Amino acid sequence: MTSPPSSEFSDRVKNAVKKNFDQSANIYSAFEEKHHFFHALTLRLAEWMGLPKNSFILDIGCGNGISCEALRNHYRATVYGIDLSKAMIADARQRLADDTRIHLLVGDGEDLATSVGDHIFDAVMYNASIFVFPNPGESFSQAKSLLKPGGIIGFSFYPRVYARENPDLIGWAYERLGLPLPKFRTITPWEGVCHTLETVFGSIENTTWEMKGDISFLIDFFSIPAQSASLFPKQPYEARTKRVRALFEMLKDWEDGMTIGWDMAKARK
Repeated sequence: MTSPPSSEFSDRVKNAVKKNFDQSANIYSAFEEKHHFFHALTLRLAEWMGLPKNSFILDIGCGNGISCEALRNHYRATVYGIDLSKAMIADARQRLADDTRIHLLVGDGEDLATSVGDHIFDAVMYNASIFVFPNPGESFSQAKSLLKPGGIIGFSFYPRVYARENPDLIGWAYERLGLPLPKFRTITPWEGVCHTLETVFGSIENTTWEMKGDISFLIDFFSIPAQSASLFPKQPYEARTKRVRALFEMLKDWEDGMTIGWDMAKARK
């Protein structure tokens, strides 16, 4: 497991995450209505994890509750969803107010006991969220203590955009535009998060869900405030969206052979 970050770094990351996702709630909802993406991503991860029906699930970084809703509908699950963003949870509560099988909580995924107490879960999931955690090892360790024996944990990661001839088309587009790569596209890289999961649980499995490349999808996805901040941090939102469009329009000649890959990992207690 990598060394834990300083408290100053963790606080700075979490404050930025809260701010960016608080600004994203309405845009996330509009994006999902158009693309139905997070619903599909959740079910891909759940199917690969082999979730049984009627599971008791902890969804860490649940955002506006799309993943919770998908798990309830398709797995008859009871879901506790936790997220740092008050605005995302408020949006989820408004839409899912009458659902007795979904419990939505504002809280820190690295301080799970404060939010969910001593509940024991069949599964813990991170749907496109673990890459913004400054200390994923702390979250995994706490999640393990909340899993029943034989329970499963899984996450989906930040998207990779690639072609057979080019493993990192986003990086290539930065180079074409003459722009520096951001210091952190993800707070912890894929290899680091996988190593940490393996350290906590002993062994892991990996897979990738591949989508056909779609420039308009990428522009919409990375125009969400929280996602655009990963590509162009410390810039005003309007400036970020302009750069997002310019960045992905660089890839139009690659679109036919382009793939968007969502890496996933899982482990069992």
